[in-house]
Amino acid sequence: MSQVTFSVDGLHCQGCVGTVEKAISAIPDVHRVSVDLDIEGPSTVTVDADHELRADEIQRALRSGGNFTLV
Repeated sequence: MSQVTFSVDGLHCQGCVGTVEKAISAIPDVHRVSVDLDIEGPSTVTVDADHELRADEIQRALRSGGNFTLV
């Protein structure tokens, strides 16, 4: 199992948190997504998966959910 942490910009509320969690959870082999919301800057997103996730996989999932970007 792999755990990776990303900084994500564009989250402003708990609704955004839910959207990001749902979008990233749709990636195959993802088991858990945890978001530490920071409305004044990038939020911290921690993902547990069976494989090492690449930044482009995460960014693609974020685009499907809204206007969120890796920083």
